[in-house]
Amino acid sequence: EEFKSRLVDDVFGKDNQGKVPIEKVMMLIWQFRDDPSVVQFMAQFVAKYAGSRDVFDGVEFYLPQLAHMIIHLEASWDDAILERFALIIAQQSLHFALQFNWILQGAIEDYQPEAAEGQPNPSYNPLFYSRCVKLLSNIERCVVYGKPRTHELQRLYEMGKISKQEYELMEQADRRFIAAQIVATGKNASSHKSSDGKADNDEDDDGRSAFGGNLMYKRQVRSAAYKPKPWKTRYFEISDRMLYCYNTKDGKLVRAMPLAGAEVDTKEMGKEGTKYRHMFTVRNQHFAFTMRATSADERDTWVSNLNDESAPNALYPHHLPPVRAPTSGGGGLRGVGGGGAKKTADSRPDDKADESKQFMKDLSPSQRARYDFFKGERDFVRALCDIAEDLRFKDRAERKKLAPGLVEKMAIPNCSYIPLVGSTDIWQRIHSSIPKDTRVFNTNERCPVIMHFITKRGEQIGLHRGGLRDVNLDVAEYLHVQYEVPDSELRSMNGMASIGEGTEGEEEDDDAQDVGGGEDGEPALDAPEVRTSSSSHELVWKNYTSISPNASDKPSGENFDNNEDDEDDEDEDDGEDTDASNHNGARGATSGNREAKTILQKGNKQVQKLFREDLVKMPSKLVNRIQTRRRVSQMSYLDKATGPLQMVPIVEEGDDVSVASMSSVGTAGTGSILTKEGVVLSIDLEDDGIDKASIDRAKAIVCGGESWADKSARMLGDAATHDNDDSAACTEVIGVMAKSNDDLRQEVFVMQMIHYYKSVFAKASLPIWLKTYRILSTSKDTGLIEVLTDSTSIDGLKKSDGFPADGNLRTYFEKVYGPPDSKSFKAAQRNFMLSLVGYSLVCYLLGLNDRHNGNIMIDLRGHLVHIDFGFAFGMAPGHEFSMEKAPFKLTKDYMDVMGGPDSECFKEFQRLFVAGFEAARANSQIALGLVEIMMFKSNYPCFTGARYGHGVSLKRFEERLMLSKKDSKIRKYALRLIKDSIEHTGTYLYDRFQKYSNGYAM
Repeated sequence: EEFKSRLVDDVFGKDNQGKVPIEKVMMLIWQFRDDPSVVQFMAQFVAKYAGSRDVFDGVEFYLPQLAHMIIHLEASWDDAILERFALIIAQQSLHFALQFNWILQGAIEDYQPEAAEGQPNPSYNPLFYSRCVKLLSNIERCVVYGKPRTHELQRLYEMGKISKQEYELMEQADRRFIAAQIVATGKNASSHKSSDGKADNDEDDDGRSAFGGNLMYKRQVRSAAYKPKPWKTRYFEISDRMLYCYNTKDGKLVRAMPLAGAEVDTKEMGKEGTKYRHMFTVRNQHFAFTMRATSADERDTWVSNLNDESAPNALYPHHLPPVRAPTSGGGGLRGVGGGGAKKTADSRPDDKADESKQFMKDLSPSQRARYDFFKGERDFVRALCDIAEDLRFKDRAERKKLAPGLVEKMAIPNCSYIPLVGSTDIWQRIHSSIPKDTRVFNTNERCPVIMHFITKRGEQIGLHRGGLRDVNLDVAEYLHVQYEVPDSELRSMNGMASIGEGTEGEEEDDDAQDVGGGEDGEPALDAPEVRTSSSSHELVWKNYTSISPNASDKPSGENFDNNEDDEDDEDEDDGEDTDASNHNGARGATSGNREAKTILQKGNKQVQKLFREDLVKMPSKLVNRIQTRRRVSQMSYLDKATGPLQMVPIVEEGDDVSVASMSSVGTAGTGSILTKEGVVLSIDLEDDGIDKASIDRAKAIVCGGESWADKSARMLGDAATHDNDDSAACTEVIGVMAKSNDDLRQEVFVMQMIHYYKSVFAKASLPIWLKTYRILSTSKDTGLIEVLTDSTSIDGLKKSDGFPADGNLRTYFEKVYGPPDSKSFKAAQRNFMLSLVGYSLVCYLLGLNDRHNGNIMIDLRGHLVHIDFGFAFGMAPGHEFSMEKAPFKLTKDYMDVMGGPDSECFKEFQRLFVAGFEAARANSQIALGLVEIMMFKSNYPCFTGARYGHGVSLKRFEERLMLSKKDSKIRKYALRLIKDSIEHTGTYLYDRFQKYSNGYAM
């Protein structure tokens, strides 16, 4: 009971402000990772409240840690607890499923037996590799098969047949059931024919019989330039939708490839005069295995088994007939309308027409719609990264000429978006590209490309529910309305089919007309009027009451009485009759119920209910088992911590931008918006005291005279002359940078830590400024980065034509913002100082290095913005011989802008640095926990190798936080860090080195 009380207090303490603190949940899962019972309890609880925006935002923010634990912890567990949890969350948001998909893709490339070129992979791990392949397959299946009963339940709720509480409970149970079914499906027995026609007796880890045998095998690529490629005998095995290649039957694994969606090429079969008979090749996106059987019968048996594992069972075959999406703004089932100049995916050869036709026949229309969206979005993102990869191999002088043509030729699915957002961010559908504004960055090893796209929002969707046009729909809401369509409603838009109708035993017509459709996807003549609100999307997110429970005195593990007064379970403002008898029948108000109601008034009804339900319960043996002390070598930092975990609400860039009503237009950025009436609105969210004349002068130097608002307005004006589509309420421009040959996963984690510290400073009410931007790693060596607008590198600034000849930042500030005593100068100087405080703190705490002037940006208003975090947590160019020995970069240029060491601005810098450092120490447990999780079996360069591996980076991080020092001494130590950094010789030498080696301005 003491442990349960502590667990509940940690997660639902008084300081949690009525919210579920996901950061505490993640830390507790990690802290008790050796006991799946605790993990299951916490995961089930969070899944129960995943419908809350705050909870879901938290889950997405900590997705890197969640995915890392799923991959590396559960591989040795008997029960896939966290996997089921992730599948439940994936049913809430297709965007979450896509984000998880890209994390798994990178992990598969980490742990696969060999690289695509054929070299052995030193990081190969068969356990993690197999698990990631299964996870990826389960996520895909979860997306396609979705939540079959959700919309039927929603209709019942809208008709008043069930209460909101009953709807939520049944929906949660539906998600848990689907997740459990998907996880369990991989464990169902199946058999393969052996080469002699009998079932092979070998079984894989899930109890499935595995087919295997010896084949002749030849590598596609030589393992070394001087080595030939002879045919070799290898033992191949088909198991759990994987093809494994061993040197002998019980020997070492040499190669492996997933069979989901793979192609079996038998073009050499039956050819007369071929040198090698009975050959066949198995290909997927990354690999190709060429094999040779000893006889035609043996070859046919292998081909049959491979086809069984690839085509009929594959959720995403490579060759499928494309589906023509509606071209008008009608919100058809298979895609959003939008017309205009847009490229659609080209038709692909249908090498497996029979299998593909059967696969598509098995999918219902709504499943096919989700299939098309999920596959289309992944293909679109891959195409973005492929442009950067293709240009990398072109001559540097030709890259800028070739880039616009590649962007113009890129196919854009009917419903796609730039996934550098969260599920609760505003939805923006990609309509068309803007090739002529493509920008290319020429480097020796990489070719990052910035591309711009016209986006639409406020289009009419959801005709099956009467129509909805809302410019402020978030990503999850939009995809819910657009794709979570019950198949029964395809046949009756006005009636309510019974639960389960049409889901089993009925064939769906592949050529069924789109929802709401006349010909070519046009809305029917009697389509309902467009509405600006709909309960269809209102039920995506739920409002839970505050969480502050009193632990139940009943023994854990029992089935608690569920007959409480439902009046306490209804939201006060949901517009429903709060009399429980209206929904669940009359119930006597027993003394027990009155007692429960009294408790609920003190605590929280939702959490009290949690401990009474069968759905989530704490096993009775949990406490005794968890209290057993683990070995010191297994203890994490959290085990050694004595204080309580602190709650840190994560703040977003747009948290200060409120959208007052459904009729107002929320902003997705600082660019311009083209309204349906043809009016271009320029958005400027900041009012910091800098006048327009100063901004115009800064604009001429920083962005070549054209701010992002100006540039986006120009692009919108050009697009309006060629776009006849007026179905959207507003049109915007979005930019994205695509990179290849660069592993962005470490940068994703560093940006997450910067975002965490930004939230820590906000929690402490400190005006410290940090810029957070989205980074998405889509594989081991590709990714997308949010474009930083209205800014340039300090290197680029000092090389600009309008920059002062003396090369001093102080002179630049006076030239652009006015005299030192002017309002604009003081405002810009304060912006500079506040951002310098923030990045000085995070550069010190996170051990960020390689801070030359090409990696430090400055914006129109004087803020500094750091980018490129390839060297973090003490990792530095030159390692032990690094010149960057200062705690952080504080050059003479920076001091001059603040007015020198005796200025009031610098004194404010010192005050805020000390206060920020104290806030970071007070919230150190979560930060250390995040680092410890990502360090576990990590492939990040900053956590591996003799220099930074084996916990070295975590120990140094802890030392930089000075947790062993007394609080009373921290001010002195923090001020010493500032003193040691001012005009440090190592900082000066590194800037000089970068100037002479790479040409960066000092």
